[in-house]
Amino acid sequence: MGRFRKFHISEIKEREYKLDITWLKDESIEDANGLPEPQYLISEAVDELEAAVDDLREVLQMIETNGGNNDE
Repeated sequence: MGRFRKFHISEIKEREYKLDITWLKDESIEDANGLPEPQYLISEAVDELEAAVDDLREVLQMIETNGGNNDE
């Protein structure tokens, strides 16, 4: 079975519209029940993305301050 798979709408309806993609399991995870709560995972992801945006803003400010001149 490949990475992408088609489902008929009747199959999705039978699953109560839950799009659980169980054929793409992470083999490194032994017990999915031991994972942190989704809210925690989302919060961590948001924190990491915000930090990345802050870093990009710093780089942009440095470029703007230096006039984008690469002759140095």
